[in-house]
Amino acid sequence: MGRVIGIIIGLAVLFAIISNPVGAAQTTRNGLSNLGAAGEQVTTFLSSVVNNVAVSTSSSGGSTYTDSNGRTYYYPSGGVETGDGSTPIDR
Repeated sequence: MGRVIGIIIGLAVLFAIISNPVGAAQTTRNGLSNLGAAGEQVTTFLSSVVNNVAVSTSSSGGSTYTDSNGRTYYYPSGGVETGDGSTPIDR
């Protein structure tokens, strides 16, 4: 059944291309243009989300702490301390 439907759709597309090639080309061009615009919008959105996360977790605006061994720990505003996370720091 699926093969028959696929053949019918293929023949309908082939008929549309043969009977009106300029219209078929324009429809394809418009569809690909819209698909490209949608992809660009998704990319812009994801870049904005990643940039907002990077800015909100950066060390600017946060505080620092240097322990007795000279190690410096950064506490981003609204974030968590940096480091390897092996042991918590008791102050």
